[in-house]
Amino acid sequence: MQRSREELETMTHAELVERVLELQDLLREGLAVRDALHKILNDLLNAKAQEVAWYAELPEAQLSTEELAVKRAWALTRQAVSNPLGAVKASRRLLD
Repeated sequence: MQRSREELETMTHAELVERVLELQDLLREGLAVRDALHKILNDLLNAKAQEVAWYAELPEAQLSTEELAVKRAWALTRQAVSNPLGAVKASRRLLD
């Protein structure tokens, strides 16, 4: 739960320590999920390597709407594995 600065300033030392420990647990869980998703994406890319490469080489102007969506999905998947932060930025640009 997010707390305001005023709420944090009124907390005791023991409450702050407890809050930090809770946040560490949340971060640990989040990192474990990220690692699991990274492995899944890597396995998927390896299993579909030929399809991924084929779509990557196709010029966008020659693709149908559906094929273009697949090409972009594979590109985002590759980027998510190699550069997760860049993938977040790229997916936000696509959604805008």
